[in-house]
Amino acid sequence: MNSHLRTTAVAALAVGALVALSGCVGAGSASSAGGGGDALTIWHAYAGQEDKVEFMTWAMDGFKKEHPDATIKEVSAEQSSYKTKLQTAMSTGDVPDVFYTLPGGFLDAFVKSGQVAKLDDELAKDGWGDGFLPSAMESVTFDGSTYAVPIDIDAAVVWYNKALFEEKGWKTPTTWDEFLSLSERIAADGVVPVALGNKDSWPATFWFQYGQMRTKGSGQVTDFLNGGDIAFDPKGAEPLQTLADRKYLPTGANGMSDQEANLLFLNGQAAMVLNGTWQIGMSADAPDGFELGYFPFPSITGGAGDQTDTLAGVAAAFAMSDKAADNPLAADFLRYITSPEVMKKYVELRKTMVTLQGATTPDVAGPILSGVVSDIIEPAGHLDAFYDTALPPKATTLYYSTLQGLIEGSVDAQQAVAAIDEAVAAGE
Repeated sequence: MNSHLRTTAVAALAVGALVALSGCVGAGSASSAGGGGDALTIWHAYAGQEDKVEFMTWAMDGFKKEHPDATIKEVSAEQSSYKTKLQTAMSTGDVPDVFYTLPGGFLDAFVKSGQVAKLDDELAKDGWGDGFLPSAMESVTFDGSTYAVPIDIDAAVVWYNKALFEEKGWKTPTTWDEFLSLSERIAADGVVPVALGNKDSWPATFWFQYGQMRTKGSGQVTDFLNGGDIAFDPKGAEPLQTLADRKYLPTGANGMSDQEANLLFLNGQAAMVLNGTWQIGMSADAPDGFELGYFPFPSITGGAGDQTDTLAGVAAAFAMSDKAADNPLAADFLRYITSPEVMKKYVELRKTMVTLQGATTPDVAGPILSGVVSDIIEPAGHLDAFYDTALPPKATTLYYSTLQGLIEGSVDAQQAVAAIDEAVAAGE
């Protein structure tokens, strides 16, 4: 379904998750006790960030307590290395029982290779599947069958150091020209305007995608996946190129991790960062005096896109391999990880929206996340899902490397768009 047609419904659903939709149907904790000799291997990409590690440690401890006699092997990695590890496992057939996955094209590539189990029958039991936001299920459903359970919904917005802005007298911008003028003032004050650590490749994608959304419009990747053509706008690549050319990014941004860039932001060495709603959790241990603020990505004068559009979509999911389809522990884990208790803990620790209806309540979400929803997500004309979660693996890899080249200056906006267009059109 074209994203332009379903945006209003998606926005309403995302907001509805914050107002405690009545009841959480069927998504209870694990359905059976662990038996002697049971074994399960679980792979995930929750290493490397404190809030993710804290959540997964809590969740795994709880699951192991429910299955005290089972042998449960947990394998954890950071996002970038995890993708390579999982792709290698899929190519060799040495697939884990349950695995973390990106939705969209990344997951679909494994589905097409026949290595992912269908979850339709399980989701139909006790109304488990009815407990999820329907819009979230679309990203893990292919040819009428569902192959994973979606975990969270993230929206990317511009975060800023509110206390630093007030101290310096800086005003939040509404247009891209204002953003650049502000960045010039910030740089002149000896502060890095924009914290960007692109070592893991994905952080730069937010800048490119918002540029495309503002200059050309939302739904480009979705339209392509539904049979349309792909042709990104070189003007949409210029915001990232401009930040790099004017040295508004940290020195060596491509070699800096997202965590290192976040430290610059929290310590007042950088003023702004474009990141997902998980930034709220990443800011939980900020130094005294730091105050997190947010504003929507600026409008671009003359852009053909709806300037209120917001970059948002399902960020992560869990699936089980085809070889684990008859292992009751695998389905138990998927039910457990999406149960109300676990999902509310996820919101509490990570301060981001989850896909289970009624779990992203204001009491656990907090005022900042609630504000992002009411101020940015709710007014958005469209919600555009993350390109890199929708594209197939090879296209995603080239997408990442091309944006790294844009930052380092080895390619310009025109060349970057041409390379990404070609990679996406190849459909691999």
